[in-house]
Amino acid sequence: MNERDTLGVLQSDIVIPEIVQEKANMAFQKIRETNAMDGKEQISNQTKRRKPHMRKRGILIFAAAMVLALAGVTVFAAYQNWSRGLSDDLQISDEQKEKLQEEGAVAFAMQSQTQNGVTVTAQQSITDNYFAHLSFRVEGYDLPKDAQNNYAEPCFEKINITVNGGSDYNMFGSFYDGLVTGPEGRAVYADGSPIDYDAPGSLARFVQEDGSLEYLITLQNAEAGYFLNKEVCVEFENLGTVSKTVYQREHEVSGKWSFRWNLQGTDSRKEYRLNEPLGDTGATVVRAEISPISMNVEYHFPYQEYTETGFDQDGNPIETTQFVEAPPLAGVKLKDGTVYQYLCDGGTEGYREDDKNTYVATYANDRIIDTDEVAYLIFRKKIDGLYSESDFYLVSVK
Repeated sequence: MNERDTLGVLQSDIVIPEIVQEKANMAFQKIRETNAMDGKEQISNQTKRRKPHMRKRGILIFAAAMVLALAGVTVFAAYQNWSRGLSDDLQISDEQKEKLQEEGAVAFAMQSQTQNGVTVTAQQSITDNYFAHLSFRVEGYDLPKDAQNNYAEPCFEKINITVNGGSDYNMFGSFYDGLVTGPEGRAVYADGSPIDYDAPGSLARFVQEDGSLEYLITLQNAEAGYFLNKEVCVEFENLGTVSKTVYQREHEVSGKWSFRWNLQGTDSRKEYRLNEPLGDTGATVVRAEISPISMNVEYHFPYQEYTETGFDQDGNPIETTQFVEAPPLAGVKLKDGTVYQYLCDGGTEGYREDDKNTYVATYANDRIIDTDEVAYLIFRKKIDGLYSESDFYLVSVK
């Protein structure tokens, strides 16, 4: 996706406005993405296809008139392929979808396999320097309900994933339950409606209106660029519910569903060199990377240890040695005053293996953000309780 070819025939033979040229590039890029490159084969849905050769001179008469229409149709079609669960889970607007596609962050796999009546479709991936989000649609599985008529939680028995043939990553995965993080850090439904905890029935909404489910995976690696333009291979084995598959080692549907595609991705980000102490904690923020998908922050924070006393399973006192953690990265404050204090989702933090003075935090964003609008990074002064702005350290990146 991050390859931008030149439409030489349009540039040399027809003078057109820059915006038209831009849309043309996008349109033809998306056509290229759904076909194999010249001279190479691509396997999609178990069918081999070759990209037809295009005679550039043959489109001169229609090019200027059709560029904008073609771009509009192509972009519209691409939006139809977006995962509903991933769009809702990351709270992605149409404008953000367009920008992510233009930057090359998105790859559409669109591969389906059916086993014993259940069809799993690899839909798409969104990838940056440190994270890759993957989405899969599951159709044909009648999710059971429990004795209280609540949907059980679905799960696959086994999931095997490799990136470029390796498995050096952290992985978070689950079926999408229709819940997202609201403005105050509490779970709400994706449409913004609050949860009625007193209402009967399950709080989770695993089953979508058309009866399908979606499985979402997030992969993370602390090495910058680890996922970019790498092939991902994902295999699911056996489908059931958590109560049966995990605890009783039983499943309702047997089968293996296997997929592979290129993650593509983008290293587009804002990078800042800083020297901002966080109060009297001894931690100083020295570098930050912010992308629409994630944040990576480095602190200068010399290693410190402390001893913690606890008890083993027999009630005997035990002592463990822990390291002092830096004030945790929480989120961002935008230029318009909007605060996302629960922006950080899954991720890692800790010291570099070869440097006990540098503390690194890398987290996925729980929603897609516009990096141009970020004014401050937010770090928590405390871990527990409710938070007001006085409970944060604000580090300016304006």
